[in-house]
Amino acid sequence: MSSGGAGQCQNCGHRLRPWDKFCSQCGQDTLDHPPSLWEFVHEFLLHYVAFEGKLWKSLWGLLARPGFLTAEYLAGRKQRYVLPLRLVLTLGLVFFMVLKLTPVTQEAWVEAEREMQGQQAVAEAASAASAARSAASAAPRVKLLTANDGPPERAWRVLSLPESWMKALPAGVRQSLDAADARLRANPNAEVRRILGRMLSMAPYAVLVSLPFFAALLKLLYWRQSYGAHFVFAMHLHAAWYGLLLIGVLMPVGIVSFLVWAWANLYPLLALRRVHGAGWGSTVLRAGALALLHWLLIS
Repeated sequence: MSSGGAGQCQNCGHRLRPWDKFCSQCGQDTLDHPPSLWEFVHEFLLHYVAFEGKLWKSLWGLLARPGFLTAEYLAGRKQRYVLPLRLVLTLGLVFFMVLKLTPVTQEAWVEAEREMQGQQAVAEAASAASAARSAASAAPRVKLLTANDGPPERAWRVLSLPESWMKALPAGVRQSLDAADARLRANPNAEVRRILGRMLSMAPYAVLVSLPFFAALLKLLYWRQSYGAHFVFAMHLHAAWYGLLLIGVLMPVGIVSFLVWAWANLYPLLALRRVHGAGWGSTVLRAGALALLHWLLIS
């Protein structure tokens, strides 16, 4: 491995010794050429798997010991494990890639994409949605969506917003709701698949965007702890959920799915108790409030 030009670090200019592989001043490697693909793979295996074993140690601490990695990080023991941001990004990327490539999910995804493309013509006719709702009052499948035996044209409004609220919304929002209403009545199953497909495609971004807000919710519940510590906890918790969901997708066996589901729901409670050390009663109440607020946030 050759060093930078004239024995100096190309990044900060610090003088290098002939055997230096990294600059002691800024930490940059001393390679003077773009790394090859094999060098990338070799670095990953060397750093995470082969010798230090950071990856496996981190995954075990993350999935099997709720709150352990956060407690270690806050205690200053960071170098032993994969950093929280890298964990959540890597596990999230792998999970959503596997989820999309799963045969059943892939078929649903393709179907949803087709439905979204096919709904453009329906959206253009949204201005006639009111007349369509009146004409569809006798449709049997619409009746399944009503909250009672009232007029079918009330189905969407019962499930969303009162008419008085609808009138207060901007024109663009009302048009979008009318278009969704028309699609729902024209083909409820197709519209549900379309919504689920879009939710699946937006889920990675929604989770990442929600992390700072999730940390803010933790700050409200545990106000003595710093926001930065809560953000570390949020990254570890979401990384653990990604890992558990990945296990559930790769091993869709009844008992395995049930155990993963049970552990994923118990995990936040145990993690909060380990990191904050509060009593069980206080932890359960705060975990319940956190679950409700988080659900509203993601929705």
